[in-house]
This record gives sequence, structure tokens and C-alpha cells, in this order.
Amino acid sequence: MPHQSRWYHPLCIAPRSLKPWLTERGSLTARLVAHFPGFHVRVLRQMPRSVHHDELRSLKIQRQQKAITRDVVLMSGDLPLVYAHSVATRAATRRGFRRLRGIGNRSLGSMLFADPTIRRSPLAWRRVDRRHPLWQQAQAAVGPMPPRLWARRSLFATGNDLLLVTEVFLPPAFAVPSANPRTPG
Repeated sequence: MPHQSRWYHPLCIAPRSLKPWLTERGSLTARLVAHFPGFHVRVLRQMPRSVHHDELRSLKIQRQQKAITRDVVLMSGDLPLVYAHSVATRAATRRGFRRLRGIGNRSLGSMLFADPTIRRSPLAWRRVDRRHPLWQQAQAAVGPMPPRLWARRSLFATGNDLLLVTEVFLPPAFAVPSANPRTPG
């Protein structure tokens, strides 16, 4: 299950407090529920759209081909936690990922981790900044963002069908501390 190399930023540069979230192999939803009260999913859209440039190769699709995208914000009460962006071909949503069509405001993780036939790729991660469409979409969904956010991505597969899931960790719940400027010594 391929990923593009630019999604493998060195994890050692991630803030220590964020590393357990970036590397969680189980359901991110389950972990969020355990740590944040009032968890719920706010669905922004689920519709056919063009995919982002860095998603094409992972999904093995052409630039002009539209895919079903699902954009949600995982929330704790009124606090946005994670901007989640999922992409699958139309064919995949008619076959292996057909339950995605009627998922509504339930979490995608509840579907993916309940099905033993679904395999998950290794996690990939990187920082996204205001040039990346996911940073722009997160800001449009929840308001002003710091210059860089950490995100992780994995590919789910069942048979030949693929679903790419990207999760962008949002402040203030996952605020990345600013680097302390060096003081003259």
C-alpha cells in the first residue's frame, strides 16, 4: 500500500506531547473518546470532488478522476480536535467501502476497525502549512490556524478497494509549542 515520501517527515521533530497521537495504530476515535468528554463528529461534506495532488498516487487514480471525499471535524463539545479528510474512488464506495455512503455523523474509525477484512498501511505523517489544501480546509472549517499543523495519513484496503484517511491535529487541543528562541549566552 503506497504512500508518497513527502508524508514521512522525521517523527523526531514532532512535539513530544503529540507523538503518541501521531503514532496511535488503533482507532484514533477510541483514543479521543477516552481523553475528551462530549466527543462527536461534525460532518462538513461528503461528496464527489477532485482529490489533492498528494493523494493521487496513493489511490492509484488520475488527476481528472473525481473521488468521494468526506470531511469532518472530530469535536469535544465545542472544541475542535481533529480535521479528518477521507478519500475513496466511487467504485470503492460501491464495493468494499460501501458502508461509507450511509455513515452519517458516526466516526469512520468505528466502521474501519470493526471489519477484520480491512487492512491498514503503516502510518505516515508530516507538517502541513498554509500552502497545503488540508491546512486551508481546516482553517475554513474551524477558524484561524497556526502556521503549521501536524497530520498523519494511512491507507485502508479491502480487496482491491482503497480508502485514504488523513487526520490533522488542531489547536488548542493539540497546540504545538513554539520553539523557544535562543538567548545570547
